[in-house]
Amino acid sequence: MEARQNLSLMGSGGSGGGLYKDVKVNGEAEFSGDIDCLAFRCNGTAKVYGSLKGTSCTINGTLDVSGDLDTGMTKVHGKMDVEGNMKAREIKSFGETNVRGNVAGEDVALEGFFNIKGHCEAEQLRIKGIFRIAGLVNAGWVDLAIHSRCEVKEIGGERIRIRRAEGNVLKKLLGTFFLPSDFYEGVLSADTIEGDDIYVEHTAANVIRGASVIVGPGCRIGRIEFSDRFENNAGSAVEHYERV
Repeated sequence: MEARQNLSLMGSGGSGGGLYKDVKVNGEAEFSGDIDCLAFRCNGTAKVYGSLKGTSCTINGTLDVSGDLDTGMTKVHGKMDVEGNMKAREIKSFGETNVRGNVAGEDVALEGFFNIKGHCEAEQLRIKGIFRIAGLVNAGWVDLAIHSRCEVKEIGGERIRIRRAEGNVLKKLLGTFFLPSDFYEGVLSADTIEGDDIYVEHTAANVIRGASVIVGPGCRIGRIEFSDRFENNAGSAVEHYERV
């Protein structure tokens, strides 16, 4: 059985894939194959031409993975691109995250810019920022605080909260760009939202199905199906609703 060794890269360097204990990058590094390690930490820029697997992954800077990312815990302060699927027990990301495959985790907390081409599945999902999810969001607890124009195909969960985020984080980040005045106002577009306990605001959706559905301000809903409770106190546009 091959013994795991620590790997530490300083400045600019690289290594092949393989089994490692702790991998530390301080600077720039490229890995030419799959990485299987206990802990992966990057302070700078790292590119993995393959998959990355470990008990923990901490990125302060930039990480590019051409394959899958599979860890017990992932924390990102910066930018991360994953060409394959992303899986972790706990995912915390502050910055920009792009995943071409699916995202799966128990506790997923994202803050910043997010683009997920596949599905997103979690026990708890919290997103604050701008996001585009091409597939299905499926979580027990869904909490979306939206900035700007967000998109998701379908949302399914037990408890769902969709609201406009507060603060001027985007204005601080993008204040130097010439953008429409309404760019910073959070609006979510979705095809279908389905759950037990649902609250939505500033959302455009074709269909919402739930036991309890409360519609807040700024919504445009095509159809609402509810079994217990429906409220539209803010006077949002709802074309049709019925108890089923």
